[in-house]
Amino acid sequence: MSVEAFVRAAGGVMGQARDGFGTGVGVLLPLPSAPVPPSPLTPGEGQAADGQQGAATEQHHAAAALGALDDTGRSELDAAAASAAGGRVNMEAIIAQAVADVEALGLTTGTPEGQRALIEAVKLRLEETRGTVQTGAADAGTHAASTSANAAGYGGVASQPRAGGLPNMLSGMPMGGGMPMGGGGMPGFGGMSNLLSGLTTPLSTASRADSAGGGHGRARGPVSEAARIALKDVRYDRTAFPMGKEAYRRYISEALDIMGVEDPKARARWMTGYLTAAARESSFNPLAVNTDDVNARRLAGRGPDGFPAGSSRGGLQTIPETFAQYHHPGTSTNIYDPVANICASMNYVMGRYGVDRGGANLFKVAQFNPNSAGGGY
Repeated sequence: MSVEAFVRAAGGVMGQARDGFGTGVGVLLPLPSAPVPPSPLTPGEGQAADGQQGAATEQHHAAAALGALDDTGRSELDAAAASAAGGRVNMEAIIAQAVADVEALGLTTGTPEGQRALIEAVKLRLEETRGTVQTGAADAGTHAASTSANAAGYGGVASQPRAGGLPNMLSGMPMGGGMPMGGGGMPGFGGMSNLLSGLTTPLSTASRADSAGGGHGRARGPVSEAARIALKDVRYDRTAFPMGKEAYRRYISEALDIMGVEDPKARARWMTGYLTAAARESSFNPLAVNTDDVNARRLAGRGPDGFPAGSSRGGLQTIPETFAQYHHPGTSTNIYDPVANICASMNYVMGRYGVDRGGANLFKVAQFNPNSAGGGY
């Protein structure tokens, strides 16, 4: 693949990702409101009056339940629209930066070095695109699950007796296909995955530069020294760890010592990336727990700490399975321990994304890149 073809293909993938978040010009119609229930009847006498009074009471209760469901439905649709709009804004920013990269580096592509620089710049924007899409897809799944649960509530109300012909409002609710994600929902991004997986150097003359330890010594691939522990051995001790940016500087420095990262340039890259991610993931809070995303809903029950079993935890928001799989030998088995949490996250990004030990390509993971809009990792 030539550099020109690569850039064109990358642009197509980024455009597809942007369009997957919708055009941003759709109009959400207001949801129908539950009817105002009639005033209670004046009590009369006899079985007929008693029955009519009871039916009126049931109608009041049903109307109140429908009103609550309407409010929840409106909130879900508003949140979904905001999520889609945010994803599109992020993609517009990524595309704008990619255009700037191509304009700045395009004149240098007559040399192998210039070709490598342009390719790496565009690859970084593709990784940012992947992160934005993953975050958008996770948000869409969360809103869809909430909407389905809300829709089931209408079914429950509809099954109750409706005195006086209380109207059935189910036909007016924009469930199923009404989520404003644009383009029929989040698109398939197989094209981007295939493009990224095939990203060896497009030109035979453009060999990769050494990415380990700031470019000194021989080239090294990603290295992860994780040693899996059993999921049952993960601890959930919510100790009062110091929080804040300065505390995380110390935690990250200790983690780098444990991981054997000694080169000053490499340490600086990891420090910048992990301070960025810790701010985005938890606001530098070692005890942070996400109880709202898809991870929190994927498993039944709660963990020993009382939070949903599958929730992301700690300063770098690892789920228990990831913490167990990428646990670093010699660190605490407590998922909330900041140093253990950071080490497991470092092993994860090396194993999952191919980040090298020198951190030279850490910023390709958008959540660690201070110059990107961020995204899940």
